[in-house]
Amino acid sequence: MANLFVTTLVAICIASFSMVFTVLVMMPFAGALIRLRANYNPRAVGFDGTDNHVGPRLTGMIDTLKRTKRLEGWYGIYKGAYAMFAFMLVITISSVIFVGGSAKRGPKGTYTVPAEGGIRMGIFFLILSLVSLPMAVIVNRSVITPYRLTNNPRESLLVLLSPHELARPTSLYTSPGLLVAVLLRSAAVVIIAGTMRWLFMGSSKTLEDISAWKIVVWYIFQALSATWLTPLEVIQTKLSVQPNIGEVSIEDPDGGAPEGLRFAGTEEDVVGLRPTTEPYLGFVDAVRKIIDEEGWQALYRGWIWTAFGAVFAAH
Repeated sequence: MANLFVTTLVAICIASFSMVFTVLVMMPFAGALIRLRANYNPRAVGFDGTDNHVGPRLTGMIDTLKRTKRLEGWYGIYKGAYAMFAFMLVITISSVIFVGGSAKRGPKGTYTVPAEGGIRMGIFFLILSLVSLPMAVIVNRSVITPYRLTNNPRESLLVLLSPHELARPTSLYTSPGLLVAVLLRSAAVVIIAGTMRWLFMGSSKTLEDISAWKIVVWYIFQALSATWLTPLEVIQTKLSVQPNIGEVSIEDPDGGAPEGLRFAGTEEDVVGLRPTTEPYLGFVDAVRKIIDEEGWQALYRGWIWTAFGAVFAAH
């Protein structure tokens, strides 16, 4: 028991230090991916009959990074870093406890695939779902907000959350379609991938104990999982940046922003967002509107990064 506690503590400490470095290196790309997926870029028919798009046209990660740097500077590149670190810390601790991380093999973030099934898999599924939803809201809104956030968490939450969400934090879980998207994604990572991992890898702790063809098939499966994970992540991102305004009048959906705010940029917003007066009404409604308004390709924004993340977490 003592050895397990020490191993868990060491794993958490090592992971915490490594996360600081990870956030410094990966936050620019993570922020760009969030912006790319959250961007509302509906199609519009031009006067000459051509198919045009309304709002910022972000063509990829590099294009998004360049636009962010031009409009918001280095602050914009690292906007949301504090929230991302907190999210990674919570996921890491949960992974170490319920998945079985160690000082040699740490968890791989939200793509962590449990090596064991049964109760541990079920508990990790619930923890991942319950934690991912509010943290996804805070992280994603921290990245896409046009305002410059302070280092005071309370003041930042006043900017990021609607008055209804602040008064009733549980309303985050009742935001139209968001819980469904989070549960489906968590199920895809924990239950589906976890079951496939058990089928191919068994209870083996090292690759040397597994036949080569099983390893190859398992990694191919993880790469192909981007086919269903990417749309779920795009939908989750779009729904997470949509505030739950409750019974607030549609004429004043934002309820007013706190005084003294400064804009992060000087010219225009980095991304466009769907009007709060025309929200997604649920998971299925979001899928339908994204395809109708932005094209099915919008559901696969950043798919290659999802594939990389899934493969990295394969073992």
